[in-house]
Amino acid sequence: MRAQALGAGLVAQTQSSIPPFELHRPGSVAEVVALLAVHPEAVIAAGCTDLTAQLREGRVPRDLISVRRVPDLQQVRHDGGVLRIGAGLTHHEGSRHPLLQATLPSLAAAWADIATVRIRYSATIGGNLLARRFRYEMPVLLGALEADLELAGATEPRRPVDWLWGGGDHDGGDHDGSERDGAGAGAWRTRGLLTGVAIDTSDLLWFGYERSMRPTTTVALAIRVVDGSLRVTATIGSEYRRPVTVSTTADVAHPTDLDPGSVGRAVASRLPDDIEDRAGSAEYRRHLVAVLVGRLVATARDSGAQAPEGVTA
Repeated sequence: MRAQALGAGLVAQTQSSIPPFELHRPGSVAEVVALLAVHPEAVIAAGCTDLTAQLREGRVPRDLISVRRVPDLQQVRHDGGVLRIGAGLTHHEGSRHPLLQATLPSLAAAWADIATVRIRYSATIGGNLLARRFRYEMPVLLGALEADLELAGATEPRRPVDWLWGGGDHDGGDHDGSERDGAGAGAWRTRGLLTGVAIDTSDLLWFGYERSMRPTTTVALAIRVVDGSLRVTATIGSEYRRPVTVSTTADVAHPTDLDPGSVGRAVASRLPDDIEDRAGSAEYRRHLVAVLVGRLVATARDSGAQAPEGVTA
């Protein structure tokens, strides 16, 4: 027995203590949306790696909607310069998908480093995002790629990754947004169903991820061709605070013309004043970000990356 932080008092550490709930197993996105209309407070779940712990700690859902049998959530497509990744793919499935490895191999490689083997075979990209845990890495990767979340049955069918944080700091707590009711760790509770993420690859020149200083600081960085110049977008992650995304533009035509030190300092200077966390001061984190961004830019410079077909750099 142990005391729980969710207001449940003393709860046994076994699944036998979980109160009964109604389990729904829809087979399509339309069926999930219909169920949510009837059961708006339902918990939506896929891999359940976080949700199982929550149930043991006292969470009591009345209805649980499993989306593991929804095939549309398991797809990866690349059409018209947009890469779409289904929210139901596990870390293992997604990182090894042939289309992702062919279209954006650097994302596949970064994704392959996330979590332990046990978690990778169960946890999904959707759960990783909607958990809104600072230490989870998909919001960092997808933030730099300026990905959109795609929601079925929601008032706004597309939302930027930053929407996950609702304009403030969260670490698995409630969300004040109009489409979600606080997913918690791994529970897909939304008035709209997260069906996947969309990444514009039409002007994407290079992407990389630096996690050697995790958990203190991680940096995902994307370089895009915009109006003949290069836009560098970096998302900075940390174990202790929400990710931060900043961009800077370099008036050059190719990554070989980028100066790693200058770009690193430019990104660091754009970080908010409250970038400090329990792992370091704002000055320390800016210095660290400048170094990590510089490493990524140096790698991009040496990679021989070419502008996508039809895009002039």
